[in-house]
Amino acid sequence: MKPKLQSLSVVVEQTADSVVITDRDGNIEYVNPAFEATTGYTQQEVLGKTPRLLKSGKHKSSFYKDLWDTVLAGKAFRAVITNRKKNSDLYYADQTITPIKDASGEITHFVSVWKDITERMHYREQLETLNQDLEFEKHKFEQILNFDEKIGTFTDLNKLVDFVIRGIAAILEAERCSLMLLDEKTGELCIKGAIGLDHKIMRESKLSLGKGIAGLVAKEGKPLLVKVIDTDQRIGRKNLPTYRTKSFLSVPILLDQKLLGVVNVTDKKSSEADVFTDLDLRILLAIVRQSAVAIENTELYKQLKYLTVTDPLTNLYNYRHFMKILDYEIGRLRRFKRPLSLLIMDVDDFREYNESFGLLEGDSLLREISRILSENLREVDIICRYASDEFVVILPETKISEAKAIAEKIRNLAAELKFKKAITLSLGLVSCAKEMNRHDLILKADAALTQAKRQGKNQVYCHDH
Repeated sequence: MKPKLQSLSVVVEQTADSVVITDRDGNIEYVNPAFEATTGYTQQEVLGKTPRLLKSGKHKSSFYKDLWDTVLAGKAFRAVITNRKKNSDLYYADQTITPIKDASGEITHFVSVWKDITERMHYREQLETLNQDLEFEKHKFEQILNFDEKIGTFTDLNKLVDFVIRGIAAILEAERCSLMLLDEKTGELCIKGAIGLDHKIMRESKLSLGKGIAGLVAKEGKPLLVKVIDTDQRIGRKNLPTYRTKSFLSVPILLDQKLLGVVNVTDKKSSEADVFTDLDLRILLAIVRQSAVAIENTELYKQLKYLTVTDPLTNLYNYRHFMKILDYEIGRLRRFKRPLSLLIMDVDDFREYNESFGLLEGDSLLREISRILSENLREVDIICRYASDEFVVILPETKISEAKAIAEKIRNLAAELKFKKAITLSLGLVSCAKEMNRHDLILKADAALTQAKRQGKNQVYCHDH
């Protein structure tokens, strides 16, 4: 397979959108893993069959006639289609079907690509229902629409949580609102953001699943509306004196049945009543559904951002991030006239080590060097993988004498490592002068490393101005 085709194949296999390729008669020749995950059908179950096995019965025959008329005319067809999974559940697909032509212009295949938008459609249905219920309260519906428009713009989780709790408190006219997220490592719910709660409570409050009201809601995955806590047999306790009213809402944050957290709303301050209603619960459920998608998106953004600045083998910062941060630190040196040192190092005779013991052993060695650097440098020091076996460390607020002591410590720790053969490091060190730019500083550091190699390796060489 040619490199370009191989890359295309990898992209299709790994894309989150479902992809189906059929012949001209509609017989399925290929489906990607996303199709299998969405529909529940395996590739073996659908090959040779037609997409009719996904029909939901929700569309008229005229819909499918229009579809075929369009694609057979050589045009792409796009629509939101209601389909049915293998387990009979319905799902909504934002689907595009494109005809593929050969060199003579004849249609040979059709490629169908779709995104599962079931969550979005359910949310839209909820909004339409709410709109009917809120006709008498136009301002509140406008608040919900404004919330919906803005929530998808956040990439920072802390800012998103703050926006969500403030939005919920305003729309439901509540004095207190908290958003708890599930820590998957500990299995505990922790307060990520809140209005009307003491900061100490926010820091210290942690709930195991099944413990307390929020823990119970999280474990069962069902929303809870309590109008009067003292008489609600599901709760089994009286109201706490810290709450002004006896009514509250607690709703799990779920995305595709996965628990993300819980939202709690208490102390309604409406001039009309201080008891939450069924309509309040429906409003909160609509908001939380959209919030779940946004929270998941911020987590994905964080992972993507992490990947753009991190070396996958060592989990240290990569070359791209090193360049960006070095420019920043040089600018800071010029503004505040504080010392800045740069340390560059590599593993002596690393190529021979790889050739003798294999790439896996070489990778293991690099990870161990990374561990030494991470565990023995300060939080303010920026550690990066510079090249194959080269590492750089930006040392802010560090004089050359202090940097040399750090370099010697790293060299000695590396020499103590127990590997297939003795390991040593050569290190070059330079202090940044105010007239230097990034290029100058890196060149001097490289020159210092080269000199350390020339003088016998396993040593630190300082390049003074």
